[in-house]
Amino acid sequence: MHGLNARSLTGRDIVLASVLESLRRPAGHGAAVAAEAGLGKTAIATAAAQEMQAEMPVYWVYSSPALKTVPYGALAALLPDLAPRQTGSALAVMRALMARIIAQAPEGGAPAGRPGRAPLVVVDDAHDIDGPSLDLLAQLLDARHIRLLVLTRTFQDISDVLPHMWDGQVTRHQLLPLDEREVLQLCQQELQGQVSITAAVELARLTGGNPMYLLALLDEAVRTGFLVQRQGIWATTDSETPVGGRVGDLVKAQIRGLDPADRTALEVISLAEPLPLRLAFRLGLHASVDRLANVLLVRVSGASDAGQVVRPLHPIYGEVVRGMVPAARSARLHKQLQAVLAGVDLGEEGQLHLVSWSLALGAQVPEQELLYAAETANNRSDPRLALRAAAAAGRGALRIPARIQEARALLLLGKAGQATATLEGTLEQAADLRTVKQAMMVHVQLAQQSTFGSGWEVPLARQWNRAIDRLSGSQPAEAVESARCGAQTLRLLSRVWAGEYAQAELELAEVLRKARESADVEAILFAEAMTAEVQVATGRAQTALKHSTAAMDLLPEATAGSRLFGPFVLHRHLTVLLWLGDWEQLQRSVASADSPVQRTLLHSGGVADFAMGLGHLRSNDLHEAVKDFSAAVEAATRNDPEGILPLALALASFAAASLGQREAAGRLLAAAGRTPPRGPEQYRLLAEGILAGGRFALDSDGSYIQKLRDTAAAAQERSFTAVEFTLRTLSLRLGDLSEAGRLLKVTEGFEGPQALVLNRATRALVDQDSAALVALASDPEPELDLQLARQCLLEAQRLARRNNDRALLNRIHRLTGRHGGGNRGMLPELTRRERDVAALVAAGQRNAEIARTLNLSVRTVEGHIYRTYEKLGISRREELRERFPLLDRPSGGWNRPAEAE
Repeated sequence: MHGLNARSLTGRDIVLASVLESLRRPAGHGAAVAAEAGLGKTAIATAAAQEMQAEMPVYWVYSSPALKTVPYGALAALLPDLAPRQTGSALAVMRALMARIIAQAPEGGAPAGRPGRAPLVVVDDAHDIDGPSLDLLAQLLDARHIRLLVLTRTFQDISDVLPHMWDGQVTRHQLLPLDEREVLQLCQQELQGQVSITAAVELARLTGGNPMYLLALLDEAVRTGFLVQRQGIWATTDSETPVGGRVGDLVKAQIRGLDPADRTALEVISLAEPLPLRLAFRLGLHASVDRLANVLLVRVSGASDAGQVVRPLHPIYGEVVRGMVPAARSARLHKQLQAVLAGVDLGEEGQLHLVSWSLALGAQVPEQELLYAAETANNRSDPRLALRAAAAAGRGALRIPARIQEARALLLLGKAGQATATLEGTLEQAADLRTVKQAMMVHVQLAQQSTFGSGWEVPLARQWNRAIDRLSGSQPAEAVESARCGAQTLRLLSRVWAGEYAQAELELAEVLRKARESADVEAILFAEAMTAEVQVATGRAQTALKHSTAAMDLLPEATAGSRLFGPFVLHRHLTVLLWLGDWEQLQRSVASADSPVQRTLLHSGGVADFAMGLGHLRSNDLHEAVKDFSAAVEAATRNDPEGILPLALALASFAAASLGQREAAGRLLAAAGRTPPRGPEQYRLLAEGILAGGRFALDSDGSYIQKLRDTAAAAQERSFTAVEFTLRTLSLRLGDLSEAGRLLKVTEGFEGPQALVLNRATRALVDQDSAALVALASDPEPELDLQLARQCLLEAQRLARRNNDRALLNRIHRLTGRHGGGNRGMLPELTRRERDVAALVAAGQRNAEIARTLNLSVRTVEGHIYRTYEKLGISRREELRERFPLLDRPSGGWNRPAEAE
């Protein structure tokens, strides 16, 4: 639309359509749109006005606080001929207004049953309009002389005038903030590049999905380095949230008109965020809280461990307001709050903000509170605050546990070397078993990010047991027993990473039983999550779901120490959801600012983008998969707690190669070649196989297919069922049908929707049931992506040619679009090299000429031509020339299925 850009209406299509529908009803009807400032009310009204002006005249009425006390002041621009002495007369104003906007309307307004004629009046910022103006417009609407579009902050602001018209004459449209998906879309549109999911969700959290603040924050975030682009991916850093520039100006404009009492209340709420409602009453702020809530600057909620709390409407409001308060004034407010704290539970978040506020003022904070704040900040993925609190606590008796929290914060920031140095000697100097356990958790996380493979757990377990022995005489017996169990879990973690699933599952069942008996939350979290991991790895995703869900449900109730397991539990839960194809739950878990573990994803090494990439890969959206895996690679390069970097590189290179993106695929393959293996054994084997698949998709070299087969066989030998399933499915996807019989066996009993569909496909391949293959290809189910459907169609074509089944061949030709039939994208895909060769064949070159042109051997050219013929079901160059303009993008064709073993 002229005058509007796409970003103005991002996520607003449905509301705009609904408003237009209301405005196109007969004269005497209209719509009211309510939303806070910046959500796009005016953009919607502008788009609606531009759409409607071809059907009727459109007039705008602009309200303002300055004119609110002037009767009919908002209408002054529409009443240029009204004499000064008449401005106080309601009748004179009505006559002048009707003469201005009604008499000029086509056919005089045509009030009864003549849609498209009565003028449209748009009232902007109706919450600031004077009462007489709005009352007059309501009368004209009621008399069916006009249509009305009212833009307001809340419906309550205009309910005194329009209540009798709600939903009968005037429909209400509440404009909601952008959701996380729409925020991501707007960010990528504005930044002209891929934005990591975690960055988009953090921006959505800070701005509450308000487009005006989001766009301002994007500009300021790029300028200050809060948002940076690495390897083509935009991601947040750990620098301070930017509050200057246009961001600050917009927030300041919202609070400029506040009276001193309300401004003070907003400052206290922002500095103490969240402020328990009990404290607001003790401070005498209750009336201000009501007023601030009415003007949409704060919100009251009961979803807190401190009961009902009040906080700024959006976090960015709090960030800006805190930066505006002078130090002396902040100190006075801090003192006033401290005076009324007695007996009030601030809750975890409130206590953390109070410590942060105190540190900013240079106020004294007890060492124990500082250590609590450092640990809590780490648990909430705020490493900058954790470092400040740990540094302040690190000079007294608690210096060892403070150093451990400092090491945790450094690890979250991706500074593994500094974390290792800071952690050195803490196990030997720890004064209690809880501190030993905290140190050991950081040691384990450092080891998991290393490239040492398995074996690191043995020396760590010895160190842990030595520390337990040293302290056992001074610690309670139950604490010693719990610590011994911790050392045992380390051995279990090692077993799972090494792929010793059968023994690990038995031991985990016993650990889980004992943990439930003793109500040991940390042990329960660990055992539930690890049991889910083992069951997924052995093909039992549906069974695993109850364990991963139990762990996720327990996280909100976990103690501060137990929250160390948050990212650990989430990663395994996401794996389960991926295997079950539960995309909706997956989206809620990783791409929602309301997710209880969302903040932990900021420092989880790209786990969220990795999970979304797998989802897009499974749904055959390769373009989005490349972007997601690239974002995961960028994050895991800096911090990789789950060891996913090699696997993310492998998956990104495979997706890029499958799309024919040779440069990107080559770059990713080269990076994968330079990256040492890490993570669990199953990840290492999976990455090795996927890399082979990516290289084949890029170059059609048969040796890579053999490498893929060998890796799948190694997974079979190790009983890595999920890895074998993935690699054999990949092999089939690339056109190697030789192991279809083995894949048929693997899918038997393998839990999840993908296995059910693949079982049907492999059964049809093994039985050489051409009718079943065509049925699968002609109407592929969601779990059978188009690439696999193509392979089914190619095999059906081969069988039909062998059996001289002309009817079936004709049906297949219609499916491939040869005769202009269905355009379901079922044309077989060729690799980039096969397309190059096919293009030269179609151009009339002979094999030797093609070999010289492409710098290949004649035998290699002949191999490419043979495979192209097989894929297309042809046998002559003339047929290739006929088919070449219809060819699709890469896939592959290889061998026919082996008989079931």
